[in-house]
Amino acid sequence: MAIPRVFISSTFYDLKYIRENIRYFVKTLGYEPILSEEGSVYYDPTKHTQDSCLSEVPNCQLFVLIIGGRFGGTFKDAGQSITNAEYKEAIKLKIPVFSLVEQSVWAEHHVYVRNRENANVDPAKINYPSVDNVRIFDFIDEVRKNTANNAIVPFKNFGDIEDYLRQQWAGMMFSFLLQRNEASKVADGFAMLQEVNQRIEVLSRQILTSVGSESAKLTAELYDAMFATEAIRDLAWFGLHPTPATIIQHQTFQQCAGSLGKPITVYIPDPDIEDDEDHDGSLFGDGQIGQWRLKKNEAQYLKLRERLLAILKGYGLTPEDYLLQEKSAPPVSKLSITPMTTGKFAGVIGGLGDVSLEVKIPDPKMRTFSLTEEKK
Repeated sequence: MAIPRVFISSTFYDLKYIRENIRYFVKTLGYEPILSEEGSVYYDPTKHTQDSCLSEVPNCQLFVLIIGGRFGGTFKDAGQSITNAEYKEAIKLKIPVFSLVEQSVWAEHHVYVRNRENANVDPAKINYPSVDNVRIFDFIDEVRKNTANNAIVPFKNFGDIEDYLRQQWAGMMFSFLLQRNEASKVADGFAMLQEVNQRIEVLSRQILTSVGSESAKLTAELYDAMFATEAIRDLAWFGLHPTPATIIQHQTFQQCAGSLGKPITVYIPDPDIEDDEDHDGSLFGDGQIGQWRLKKNEAQYLKLRERLLAILKGYGLTPEDYLLQEKSAPPVSKLSITPMTTGKFAGVIGGLGDVSLEVKIPDPKMRTFSLTEEKK
């Protein structure tokens, strides 16, 4: 019988007793603990040992992160700790992460945050007895300012860890059972809609491949790159919808937003409000954004812009050529999915040259499509 595998990530020497206790606790629940020192990680002789640890993360269903006072080893000279690299891998794979930090480290993190922007204090002269490197505080910020999966709880001893994990995993089981019960009520309808959606997506791509012009294929590739970027989703949250041309014309995230009519400003935490710095990763309806999230979006935006320029280069176009082409391009035709009975879909896809295509769904139970082509 398959059982959940729990990856336990932390520095070793300062937290070895905590790790041993967590290993025992996880086994009492019938789960399989994964610890690098227990031989449960396969060290591929063709890889660096640190890469082997990261390769084991995708094979786990739960991830426990323990942050103590030691920074630990650096991951392949990348400037981040091995623990940090393991955490990022779990976040990338959307594995549920349960993060805990030693109480003394958590308390000194608040001191660090309070004085980080204090012009009257030299941060380099502050001693933090509980940590050996202030980059631990930056790691804590990274965890708690993530847009999801960002809960982090302080602990004094292993009893606190055991209580927290027991409660969280019980809550996860309850949520799973509740969602499963709700899902069963609409399973048939959802399955039908999912299959229809998949068929429409396949059909759309086949149409684009068979009759779409090079320009249409370029447009699809540019938008694919955009929609995969969180910075663009943040712009959409503000009601802004840039085109590839908008991004190519503007070099920064803030310039792009300003060109669309909504300047974005940095949210400044109020030092008199407790934990107001926690909003550093938030979006606000009045066009404000937390400083940490803005920096993250700016970096993502620059990478996206570089990606779009590389795509243009692959099609033999310079940015100037593309912008001129977009300016002079005629309106594109559309692929429309029109309803024939109550409660069906209606959708639009552009970029198919001078061909108008219509997909009709006459009966959802039949799950078949009719395709008609009409030349303009």
